[in-house]
Amino acid sequence: MTLLITVIFIGTIAALPFSIGSGDKDEYSFIVGTPGEIRVQAAWTGTASNLALILNGPGQVNAYARQDGSSPLDLRYTVTNADVAKGEIWTIGIWNFGAGTADGDLSLTSPGYPFSLGFTSADKVEIYFTVRSPGLISAQASWTGSASDLDLSLNGPGNFGTHALGASPLGKSYMVTNDDILKGQTWTVTLESHEQDWTTASGTLRLAYPGECCWTGTWNTNFGEMVLKQEGATVTGTYTHDQGRISGTVSGNTLTGTWSEAPSYSPTQDAGKMQLVLSEDCNSFSGYWMYGQNKAHWDGDWTATRARGRSDLRPGGAGIFG
Repeated sequence: MTLLITVIFIGTIAALPFSIGSGDKDEYSFIVGTPGEIRVQAAWTGTASNLALILNGPGQVNAYARQDGSSPLDLRYTVTNADVAKGEIWTIGIWNFGAGTADGDLSLTSPGYPFSLGFTSADKVEIYFTVRSPGLISAQASWTGSASDLDLSLNGPGNFGTHALGASPLGKSYMVTNDDILKGQTWTVTLESHEQDWTTASGTLRLAYPGECCWTGTWNTNFGEMVLKQEGATVTGTYTHDQGRISGTVSGNTLTGTWSEAPSYSPTQDAGKMQLVLSEDCNSFSGYWMYGQNKAHWDGDWTATRARGRSDLRPGGAGIFG
């Protein structure tokens, strides 16, 4: 059996939920490999009167587009060939720079990533992507051709797997938990045919996934292995040196809080203040610690790299990639 399939990421995916408080944000990432329009619509309820939709992409620090105001918001940007040449990974963020809370959904339309498979290629499409934070993964496929049913599957760390088998259009989603993040960060979405006869299909595959950095994970630090878990803006965890414990609050990419160790877990010799800063790629952090809380200087450095979960976002497997 051979599957001839041409797939382009285009169209509107399922609603992407967000829930944010004052000074908070939610983000989703997606892949764009061809020119076309990105459109994001946001609608919400709650006490936050104004939010900001911010579109970031490859090759520049400033946002590609931004829309501020009350619900609903509608942001558009036309991706050019020059934009495509800069890279593939884009991020849409919903920000609350003011007071109040907001609960709602994002609707994302993207030109996506084109590729094709031919007669001598593999009979499936498989894409690897990185999930660094809890949240919704949404994948949808639609096609035309002689393939009556395709299999759309999501696979993640810890031998997790879920799939949907059926006719076009076909969708599958999964809500990533903190426990999933602790197992690793590499996920795959796969579209394939199990039919035995000659089969063809051409269509679209859409993918969106949580895009913000998260402290949850296993880290190799200069004080031994550290396991952290993030719930909202709160981070707790343990590390191997002297049965250490850590607790703090996230603001931006900075974690501020306390460390404590055996035997007493009390200041000033066995506890104190710490401040850690997460790197832009979410795979390392660096910072400082002190004995106690009120000293004028830090007593030492704290550095770490993420123990697992790093991956490439480019599609994998056989075929000709755009």
